[in-house]
Amino acid sequence: MADLAELRANIDEIDRQMIALLADRFKFTEEVGVYKERHGLNAQDPDREAQQFRKLATYAEQCGLNPAYAESVYRHIMDLVIARHVELRTIKK
Repeated sequence: MADLAELRANIDEIDRQMIALLADRFKFTEEVGVYKERHGLNAQDPDREAQQFRKLATYAEQCGLNPAYAESVYRHIMDLVIARHVELRTIKK
């Protein structure tokens, strides 16, 4: 069994990778927000969100993760993205 320092080092590396992926994700969602603003689309798309949550639940189950954990994390991420999309609309006005 690994010692505590090794376990924590593994967690730290995963955290680093997650932050890099989140940064990439937010770059793309920023582009989506600009696109929506330019084309007069709503900041929030409930159909897309429902579709994403279904996919995320499947991915989570395939990885042995409780789907409720994935939903909780992604709900927060999506709320941040939606808030930013709303902000983009108000900045342009």
